[in-house]
Amino acid sequence: MILTTGDPILTALARMEERLSEQITDRFRELQLDLDGRFDAVHHRLDRLEQEYEMLRAGMARIEADVGTLKADVGTLKGDVAELRRTVGRLEAEIASLKDAIQRLEARIDQERSDRQDLREQVAEFRRRLGELEDRVHEIEGRLPSE
Repeated sequence: MILTTGDPILTALARMEERLSEQITDRFRELQLDLDGRFDAVHHRLDRLEQEYEMLRAGMARIEADVGTLKADVGTLKGDVAELRRTVGRLEAEIASLKDAIQRLEARIDQERSDRQDLREQVAEFRRRLGELEDRVHEIEGRLPSE
């Protein structure tokens, strides 16, 4: 607002005051817009961070559920491995027992082979002696007077 006085200095000062007031008001508006923009940017960034936080929470919940499933699976696998170890132990004991039985059978077969060989030798000896006895019987019969 310009005073209508006749003094040119006062008029010039009033105009300068008015221009300065307008400049201050314009600068204040600019600063207000700048601050509003910055607050909007911060607010937008906070919104994004909240969304990311919620996504991370949901992801962690899925990971925790998966970890729970994995723990249960590991427990099952540990039980299965323990059962397999017991089964392998029993199988190894059975294999050792079968090996012992096979060794006994092989020893018995070897003994029976040896016994059969001895029997064959004895049969051959008996046949030879029987042949000698038959020869002596024929010789004795040949010396007997004929009827």
